[in-house]
Amino acid sequence: MKILYGISGHGNGHITRSSYIIKLLEEKGHRVKVLTYGQGIKYINANNEKFDYVNISGFDIYYRDGIVRNYKTFYEFVKRLPLDSAKQLFLFFRIVYNFKPHIIISDFEPFSQLLAKTLGIPLVDIDNNIAVNIVKGNPAPSSYSEKFYTKATVSLFVRKAKYHFLLTFAPDHIDVPEDKKYKLIIVPPIIRDEIISAKKLVKDKKFILIYQTSNSMVDKIKILTEKFKDVDFIAYKVSMDAKPNLKVKGFSTEDFINDLAECSGIISNGGFTLISEAIYLGKPIYSVPIKGQYEQRVNGFLVEKMGYGLTSNDFDEERFEKFINNMEEYKKNLSKYYQDGNKEFEKKLFTALNLVNKNLPKRYHDQIMIAIIPIIQINALKFIFSKIIPVYKHELVRIRRRF
Repeated sequence: MKILYGISGHGNGHITRSSYIIKLLEEKGHRVKVLTYGQGIKYINANNEKFDYVNISGFDIYYRDGIVRNYKTFYEFVKRLPLDSAKQLFLFFRIVYNFKPHIIISDFEPFSQLLAKTLGIPLVDIDNNIAVNIVKGNPAPSSYSEKFYTKATVSLFVRKAKYHFLLTFAPDHIDVPEDKKYKLIIVPPIIRDEIISAKKLVKDKKFILIYQTSNSMVDKIKILTEKFKDVDFIAYKVSMDAKPNLKVKGFSTEDFINDLAECSGIISNGGFTLISEAIYLGKPIYSVPIKGQYEQRVNGFLVEKMGYGLTSNDFDEERFEKFINNMEEYKKNLSKYYQDGNKEFEKKLFTALNLVNKNLPKRYHDQIMIAIIPIIQINALKFIFSKIIPVYKHELVRIRRRF
């Protein structure tokens, strides 16, 4: 099959796991064209991946002092939406016309999902993000806007698909909706080959591994390391001076994976990929999500619910002391977690793709529609720009005054 694969370019998690899937698909003889941006493009180039890819426009998340600015992010999103939508649709229609994909796969990339729904091309969604809308319980957000905008974004970005693969380490805490909008296939997280190989290297060398991408956390990490002088730390991604109990390292994938395999536990934000890898290796987690990132808040919430560690809105000394004191209990709970590499995901993915392939449209008029629908879309866009945009601009000015 020919597969169009849209990947979110925000952060490394989406492109890391998608790269694994793309290679898997190509090994099985499928032809894949990748649509991504931002970190997705950087990752492909940095790792010399031989993917057939197109650099597309994507949406950014705006930060200030290490905190996601949800209002700013939303404002920039709605400001760019009409023009970006027009550009993307023209680009994507041209790609579809030339490539003629049989199926579209998306990892939280909205335009590829919109394209699939517009043209009637079968859509398969693979991500962890939809968990924010169907998680059991109510993770406490740092603000109302954090929760509202994250849930709204997920609802907007994720369209109804033929199959939704939900990646999660906590399946018992997912509330499958009765309306079946999400045709869920719940599978364990996708784990990198390097992490799977590191499973046999796991040991406990009695240090806490720190991985924090937020510069605003540096001062709080300093206080933590000074308070707990009897705990040894190794830190990545932070600009700090070394101390007797703190070793600071420049980032190296090989060194980081070795330290992850040998640590007693980790301090991290709420990023899904690292949390999943730590769980796979049996490492307790102290999660401090980036403020404004409700998806990270959900990940930390699930870590605590599963008994794999603790989550905190900030670097709380009492919470961290509790984390240190309960490490053995977390390790006991983690020992019950079982995941046989990526075998379950691979089996279910190819079963789904085979079912889609059997039901692909064979009729001639389906191919004709791929050529006709862009013309319909162009006329619709003309109407939007001539009738709706003037009102839209007026509303943007009104919204802008709030910032």
